[in-house]
Amino acid sequence: MRLSARNVLSAGTGYVMSETSDFRTQLKIIGERHDSERSIFLVLSGTSDAAPVHHFYKADGMTARPLFLGTQYASWQEVMPFLAQVNNTSAFLDWIDETDSIDWGWGLVSDASFDEVFCHIRSLTKIFLPEGQEVFFRYWAPRFWGAILENVDEICRAQLMGPAGAVVMPDGRRLQHPGTPAVAKPVPEFPWFSLPEATLTKIASLCWDQLVDNTISVLGEKKPSALSRYPSPIARQKVERQLRRLAAGEVLTELSPEQVQTIHQALMHEALQGAH
Repeated sequence: MRLSARNVLSAGTGYVMSETSDFRTQLKIIGERHDSERSIFLVLSGTSDAAPVHHFYKADGMTARPLFLGTQYASWQEVMPFLAQVNNTSAFLDWIDETDSIDWGWGLVSDASFDEVFCHIRSLTKIFLPEGQEVFFRYWAPRFWGAILENVDEICRAQLMGPAGAVVMPDGRRLQHPGTPAVAKPVPEFPWFSLPEATLTKIASLCWDQLVDNTISVLGEKKPSALSRYPSPIARQKVERQLRRLAAGEVLTELSPEQVQTIHQALMHEALQGAH
């Protein structure tokens, strides 16, 4: 299970919202503000039920590359995020504006080359938590990515955005780079970015509902599943109680397989006790 969040974006942190907030319109607005037209890139989620990668190849078929390529996770096809490049007339942009999906991914504009943008995004595969633990960084999840960008200072935001001049979220919200987009340079191996403690605390509160949802989903795949014995609201309460016990007052942002198993066993024991 990986860190995620239900993003609540606010004004005052660089996000801009206009009356016309569809994705394509925001890309056009960004392009009109610069003398030279920047290239449009899309980070496509491999875990979205909307299957954006499938629709990209169906509607467009232009340049796209799996973002775990060249890493030890290159075989993770089922959850693979992609970096795609499109132009203003791409049919895939029509799909983005027509879909109800809010988790297909996000877009960015940049003067950098495809390879430079790809290497920067790929270098975010893992990050450090404040105490030094390495964790997967769900940069392809727009709610999580937006929440992180909103809750870091401008120095960290510039580091994370790298060569991106602006980021555009699925609902049309956009975030400008706080300074000058990074000049192309060799990208370090991940992890290289450390999440500040204050940001982790803020994100943890945003992550709670998603963490509960993810835990329920993973436990539901266990055979047998203790959760199948209860109505959904009751099952959720039981999972939340176990998560709070596991956290013991600490910030809990993700679960290891061992922690999932601990919760599973506790719920199975509780279910068996209730059956007697």
